[in-house]
Amino acid sequence: MAIKMIRIDDRLIHGQIVAAWAKTLQIKRIWVVDNGVAQDDFIKNVMKMVSPAGTDLKITGEDQIENLVSEFDNDEVNTLVLMKLPKIAKKIFDSGVALRELNVGGMGAGPGRQKLFKNISASEEEKVELENMRDSGVKVYFQVTPSEKQVLL
Repeated sequence: MAIKMIRIDDRLIHGQIVAAWAKTLQIKRIWVVDNGVAQDDFIKNVMKMVSPAGTDLKITGEDQIENLVSEFDNDEVNTLVLMKLPKIAKKIFDSGVALRELNVGGMGAGPGRQKLFKNISASEEEKVELENMRDSGVKVYFQVTPSEKQVLL
């Protein structure tokens, strides 16, 4: 099983990903699943610049989930999967990914959003999506950095 972590983080690639998670999990590939980013060459180039050295970066839209889950699950490259939204995570789990864990590491505050844990907020719809994944057997947990203890949803 090469997919080592599936993480919701609305910042996608940032310092915690580069300095902490990629190192701790010995990540050699980061897969960003986001339709908007996949269509924005400027943002894709920025992400390539901030990705950890020696790490392959794959940025795709949702239409690639099923094919790449199968491919990445069956190879030997340690992979971190990042997305901004619970609905994307659900699509990844629905595609049959072997790892049945979801790390919720970053979802910002805003109008219509309630605090779930520390600086992590969700709309009512997102909260229901997370609960549904949990109820279907996915371990949904909060853990912003590897040094913190996991807290279950």
